[in-house]
Amino acid sequence: MNIAELVVLGALENLGQGSGYDITKELSRKKIDRWTDIKKGSIYHALRQLKKEGAIREVKHTRVGRYPDKTIFQITAKGKVLFDSLQEQAFLGLFPHFYGFKIALKFNTRRSAGEIKKLAERAIDAIDQQFKAMDDHLSSLDKSSMLYKTDSFFIKHEKMLFGAEKEWIRDAVKNLSMLQRT
Repeated sequence: MNIAELVVLGALENLGQGSGYDITKELSRKKIDRWTDIKKGSIYHALRQLKKEGAIREVKHTRVGRYPDKTIFQITAKGKVLFDSLQEQAFLGLFPHFYGFKIALKFNTRRSAGEIKKLAERAIDAIDQQFKAMDDHLSSLDKSSMLYKTDSFFIKHEKMLFGAEKEWIRDAVKNLSMLQRT
């Protein structure tokens, strides 16, 4: 999953048209720049890559004063299909960062509350599968071994993170009507 491509497509989906600068401002407006590690360079690289793939197209060039030319982009039909695919992946979570569902929700413009609820159920199922894998791993170890003690210590933290994400997803679904206006 390329998070930079997801946010570029999501921003263009929300804006209709925009430059790299407009996209970075949209990320700031949605406060995504506060909790992800997406750099400006990644945004511009994603723009070049998405243009090359035909997911976005240049619609015009503008120039204001002595500033360099600004290229304005628009998402294409192919880009909307790619965005939908990336958004669906994000709704299932971007572990271990735990912000996939949040990014997908922030840029949602076309998915219904019912679709989001189904994707939330799938994300929660994926978290439950992670819990099971952790439990299976621990049960395969000798409980008196040092490996069991250290692994159980670190797995406890992972379970706390996954549990918090699971609760946040449930809370987000409860508040969809409010969240879909941001």
